[in-house]
Amino acid sequence: MLRRPEKEQLVQELTSEFQNSSLVLFTDFKGLTVAQMTNLRRALREKLGSGARLTVVKNTLLKMALKNSGYDVDSHESSFFGPTAVLYVTEGDPVEAIKVFYNFVKENKGTPVCKGLFLERKFFAGEQLEDLSKLPSRDQLIAMVVGGIQAPIRGLVNSLAGVLRSVLYALNAIKEQKEKQ
Repeated sequence: MLRRPEKEQLVQELTSEFQNSSLVLFTDFKGLTVAQMTNLRRALREKLGSGARLTVVKNTLLKMALKNSGYDVDSHESSFFGPTAVLYVTEGDPVEAIKVFYNFVKENKGTPVCKGLFLERKFFAGEQLEDLSKLPSRDQLIAMVVGGIQAPIRGLVNSLAGVLRSVLYALNAIKEQKEKQ
């Protein structure tokens, strides 16, 4: 059991981490073996490197750290119960972490249960995990935006090229006509 100074230190560390986190997901780890937790950590590390962490935290300390970081915890008090592990992402794509976690839950037949999460500081209930896991990754979104911007420009270029071709064909036709005369 942690003593008060150790608890204060932990809250300070978590507060610092949560302030820079794009994702904070809290889950009930009941029913998971140490090996399964290790596998989840390994899968997160493979996708996000050191940018994602999964740690077990007491609910009161977790709530304090989230409050200190500016998260709206009071409105979602019902999400903080029982044994809790927290997954947070400080670097990389938070949607990738959600996908890794969701796939882990599917592989383990619904265990662990997501209690809730903050994605870019907006709260989502645990039941929305599947929907969030279907979001495109950051790289896919960037590609979609670039493609959306490129399409009208490409269309304009093709239209202008078509007009230029028409003018060239007309000038060629006039030139050939004058050469025949």
